[in-house]
Order: sequence, then structure tokens, then C-alpha cells
Amino acid sequence: MISILSWPAWARRVPAALYTIALFYGGCADIGLPTMPEVPFDKITHFGAFLGLEWLLELALAEAAAAPRRRAAVTMSAGAGGLLELAQAALPYRSAEWLDLLADSLGALAGAWLLMLLVRWRTPGAAEASRELP
Repeated sequence: MISILSWPAWARRVPAALYTIALFYGGCADIGLPTMPEVPFDKITHFGAFLGLEWLLELALAEAAAAPRRRAAVTMSAGAGGLLELAQAALPYRSAEWLDLLADSLGALAGAWLLMLLVRWRTPGAAEASRELP
């Protein structure tokens, strides 16, 4: 089986780029609905979306050491959430919310934490910083 980690760096970055484009399109598109009522699972959606982005960013940065890669992926994911909220604030048919940004950031942090736990679980002796992703 060919490991995705053996792919060239540019090929590992394509999924993160496409996912980010999809997040921004979905977050900024006018879907033609009247003002949506507060959806109870909205924050869960934000959390999950940015958890996924963090994982894809870690894959994109796989050649870096674990700790810097993780910090960069969390920062970029949470930063993308902030930029998305700023973009939504400028759109008349969307609204920006601090709680959305919080859910985005918590999703990014949870993604890093879960991936770290998964690497430690799957790799004996990986408590020391491992460069390998699962």
C-alpha cells in the first residue's frame, strides 16, 4: 500500500486547499433562503469543519517536525475561521458570530489533540515528538 506521506508536498497540499475553498464558498454563498432560524447544530458543524481542516493542514505540512507542524496547522485553521467570520460580516445576507469563531478554534485545537493521541496510540514509543502521521 502506498502511503500518502510519500506523495510530493504539492500533492499533499491540494486537499487542504480544496477544502478551504469549499469552506469559504459555503460560508459566503448566498443560498437564497430567508434569514435562517438559529440551528442548534450550527456550532457542531463549525467545530467539525475546522477539525477536518486542521487534519488536512497537518497532512499538507507533514515534512515538518510534529510540534511546529501542529502549531502551524492550528493557527492556520483558526485563522481561516477568523477570516471567514470577517468575510461574513461584510456580506448583507450573512452574519458573523464570535461563537462561530470560538467553535472554529476549538475544532482546530481538538483536531490537533485527537491526531496527537492517535499517533501515540498507533506508534509504540511515539510519546517523543514523532514526525509521522498515522
